[in-house]
Amino acid sequence: MTHAFLSVDAASGGALARSAIDRAQRDLSAIFEERDGWLVAVTIPGEDEHEAVGVADLSAMTKIEVRPAGAAIEGDGVVWYPISERRGLVLCPPSQGDAVRGQVGDRFSLDVTGAWSVIGLAGPEAETVLRRMTHLHHFPSGGEIAHVQGHVLERDGAYWILVAQEYGQYVWDVAVDRASALGGGAVGVDGLARYRGGAK
Repeated sequence: MTHAFLSVDAASGGALARSAIDRAQRDLSAIFEERDGWLVAVTIPGEDEHEAVGVADLSAMTKIEVRPAGAAIEGDGVVWYPISERRGLVLCPPSQGDAVRGQVGDRFSLDVTGAWSVIGLAGPEAETVLRRMTHLHHFPSGGEIAHVQGHVLERDGAYWILVAQEYGQYVWDVAVDRASALGGGAVGVDGLARYRGGAK
């Protein structure tokens, strides 16, 4: 059984979806492109100077909650995060959404794409930035990040911070501030891929 609560795909009127971090990126003169129904910041002026760590908005990924967690969901670009035995969260490119839903089987699934902001950290100082934002010690894990509840996933040497979308811009601002102190800063989704482990 699949439910499309907070699903961007289910939105009517053909309007492009925007992340909660959209305004902050516009303030940085980001260049946006339409991708899979989202307006995505692909590059941000000055991002080539951020050698130490890049901070990118990955909120356009599809996010599907699965209950019970059960067997892992797999696929190209798919990240499976079993929050507990009762709940699992799948993050994937929008192009993989249908394949993921097909793997859910008899389990209940809920498209929560619009409910979560995802902030990616990649680069040699990514872990340092993360350590300055949370006391969590192992990943994936849930807990307090920049004084709000969220989750941290680790993927190929990069970190993804998941927080409720209403806290997205706040946590983004904290991450960019911590990164700037180390010679890093905001980058677009395409810029994140140049860091080791920063592939989208």
